Amino acid sequence: MSTPQPQAQDQAYILGHSERELVRLERQAALFADLTRDILERAGLERGMRVLDVGCGVGDVSLIAADIVGPDGAVIGLDPSQAALSVARARAQAKSLDISFVPGTLEATDIPADIDAVTGRFLLLHMADPGAALAGLAKRLKPGTLVNFIEFDISTSYALPALPLLHECIERIGEVYRRSGRTADMGASLYPAYRAAGLAPEMIGLTRISNDQDVDGFEFIVESTRSLMPAMEALGIAGAAEIGIETLHERLIDEAQASDDPCIFYPRLVGAWARVS
Repeated sequence: MSTPQPQAQDQAYILGHSERELVRLERQAALFADLTRDILERAGLERGMRVLDVGCGVGDVSLIAADIVGPDGAVIGLDPSQAALSVARARAQAKSLDISFVPGTLEATDIPADIDAVTGRFLLLHMADPGAALAGLAKRLKPGTLVNFIEFDISTSYALPALPLLHECIERIGEVYRRSGRTADMGASLYPAYRAAGLAPEMIGLTRISNDQDVDGFEFIVESTRSLMPAMEALGIAGAAEIGIETLHERLIDEAQASDDPCIFYPRLVGAWARVS
């Protein structure tokens, strides 16, 4: 079977913006919130900073950043999806956090001159040329501005002992990104992207590790698969009957609990940060 060729231009957000996908993003936030906060604090976010969160989605990183910078700081969340921004505003309001959520993209938005830090999570893997995107961003920032991005390495997710169904799900997800011209292991590609932009990053990789009782983690895999199913079918990776999405969660749990006490490694989260010279 021939592999469809990626488009030359930047790709749209491949997971879509359905109501179910927005819920999936919130569940994803719960799985990776502590690791994300760790990276943001290591990168240098602190009280009183003014932060721009690009590709903010439903506000996961914006909410954490707002808690770190406190009432003396400010956070602006930027995303092209009005549906996602509506969810983000409601979540911020529920937590009594004063965050500005505005429509826009990294490439086409004027960045306020008083921004101290720009951050983004799971954004650069959707860029055709992450290095060029970072270079364009750096040119628009004042010297000393912190540039911090967080990405996944999808291929680093696995279980010991091996869980064939889980591994198949992870491989399908990674294959969607590869066949559509994206970088499935963008975490590992952060260093060359920063260097291409003339930035010298500090970096760290963190991994969530769990076991066969992690029902929420399996649901994350299932809902990611569900959001990517149209792309999986279009790219010839797997059809709906083969995936069996309605029973996939149950089958993943059954496989794990029938195994010999597996240890499950979720995708490595990689953070990189540098200051504009």
